Amino acid sequence: WGRGRGVRRSHAGIIAVMTLRTSHHLLGAMLGLVLSLGVVGATGAQTREGVNVGGNSAFSKLVPAAQVEQAAAQQYAQMLAQARAQNALAGANDPQLRRLRAIAAKITPFAADWNERAKGWKWEINLIGANQINAFCMPGGKIAFYTGILQTLKLSDDEVAMVMGHEMAHALREHARERMGKNAATGL
Repeated sequence: WGRGRGVRRSHAGIIAVMTLRTSHHLLGAMLGLVLSLGVVGATGAQTREGVNVGGNSAFSKLVPAAQVEQAAAQQYAQMLAQARAQNALAGANDPQLRRLRAIAAKITPFAADWNERAKGWKWEINLIGANQINAFCMPGGKIAFYTGILQTLKLSDDEVAMVMGHEMAHALREHARERMGKNAATGL
């Protein structure tokens, strides 16, 4: 992981590519960096190596996590079915998909340090053939990368790990659940 273009170039490259407009995104990037490097500290669940990402929003408690994860799993399955129907879903032997899954295998063991629920997540990593420069991780550990981000940016493994860790941080910090809770609270 530390060979080739290296972490320093990786961090600069990712920061240049991603527009970190809010402190929320900055915290996600920091958590992504920690996850991508596999750093494990001996302190509480919200602090690693001096990085304190704070607690979850009270809004996230308004919607059950299992409900959010189940809805995300259904949406993910629908998205994969659409990609498969369009012949855009990478097969299990695709070299880029295998690369993504190998990188994820190095990162996901550290996820439960940040969210206890992640112990029960069935992590999925898929690659969709599209020019979009995007990747995401849905609640419950459903990850997708688009070929556009890999091909256009020519990301090293370190850079892929940074992007993947950042996206995983959104799921681990339960940002979708928080948004759903805010919607539920304002709809009352």
